[in-house]
Amino acid sequence: MNPTPEQVEYLKRACGTRRFLYNWGREQWEKQYQAYRLEQETTPEEQRVLPPPNAFALKKQFNALRAELYPWTYEVTKCVVEGAFDDLGKAYSNFFAGRAEYPKYKKKGKSHESFYLSNDKCTIGSHWIAIPGLGRFILDQRQQGKDRGKLKRKLGTVNLSEKLRFVEVDTVSTPLKKGNRRKQILCERVKMLAATVSSEAGHWYLSVQLEIKKAVPPTPSPVVGVDVGLKQAAVVSDGRVLENQKPLALHLKKLGKLQRQLSRKQKIKDPETGKTTFSKNYQKQRVKVARKHQQIANIRRDVQHKFTTELARTCGTIGVEDLNILGMMANRKLSRAVADAAMGQLLQLLKTKVAASGGNLFIASRWFPSTKRCSECGQIKKRMPLKHRTYQCLVCGLVIDRDRNASLNLAQFAHDMLRRLSA
Repeated sequence: MNPTPEQVEYLKRACGTRRFLYNWGREQWEKQYQAYRLEQETTPEEQRVLPPPNAFALKKQFNALRAELYPWTYEVTKCVVEGAFDDLGKAYSNFFAGRAEYPKYKKKGKSHESFYLSNDKCTIGSHWIAIPGLGRFILDQRQQGKDRGKLKRKLGTVNLSEKLRFVEVDTVSTPLKKGNRRKQILCERVKMLAATVSSEAGHWYLSVQLEIKKAVPPTPSPVVGVDVGLKQAAVVSDGRVLENQKPLALHLKKLGKLQRQLSRKQKIKDPETGKTTFSKNYQKQRVKVARKHQQIANIRRDVQHKFTTELARTCGTIGVEDLNILGMMANRKLSRAVADAAMGQLLQLLKTKVAASGGNLFIASRWFPSTKRCSECGQIKKRMPLKHRTYQCLVCGLVIDRDRNASLNLAQFAHDMLRRLSA
């Protein structure tokens, strides 16, 4: 997104409102849960009246108090309120299901700044999005009372740097540039479900959730294995290799310099309230550090997206190994290199893209001896230290790169799983 400074003010206020509502809901959830638990322990069952807390009830409670206690929340679209309580409900659901940690309060400057837009409250054009309430907010800030109707639509429209890639066949217009034609994905039907506006390192982004209907491409036949590691980010059994770009290691010197400059900026902590006040130069330097982190993450993400997209398009069945990444991060000598390789992100991208392309992804157990087993005869070694980069079989005499040997074993694992499914 390319918002103007006036539009940025509204986007920041919407993110702040969403953060406040989430924290308010979490506080009320805790109070109501403690009261509910106390009643369960001390009151007979036939006399209990308090229900367990839920997000929908909290939203109704907030709307009843909103006009009197929190009138400033009306300055942004009502989608912010709905999205905040939906996020709170999902956070507790994920915790009770064991998928996430206990929900925490969101802190300004540390939490991910974003807010939700429903499909019936916003409109997306070729290179713009109309956000509800934005035009009215800017006019109120300018304190203009004339010609509101003429300016409202223009002020409420934020420019986008690119169009949606998913387009309906009936409404598509052929782009003049070949690169733009390649980006388009033709679909029989495209329906917008929701959108999320977020901020990262001072930049604003729009994430759109779509429901599409398109013909599923034929599933390719090759069966491969993929071994992920540190020296090479990924080795495929057919010979393809994804080199480890090591973006953090390459930018570590510049990142350290920026962080040292940040530590010297002025910040004052009030001993009574405990609140820290940061100078404007501190805020400017903080954005520079955040953008350097963003650059490092984008380099890593770009390479992995291209690699996994190519694999999903050219391979029908892929075998990978489940990794104990938290255990690998516990090794203080390798933790930075493991984090820089982002192996978990690579495997997650593979899961998503292989499923979308109609292929099969088989995940071997973390105890599967992909590195210790000989891909030629099946002999398993007792030990295979990390310093040994070449696998030498003492039974059949095979000499092969250890990562290539592991990828061939994972390809054989994928073949076996495919045979079981077809049996």
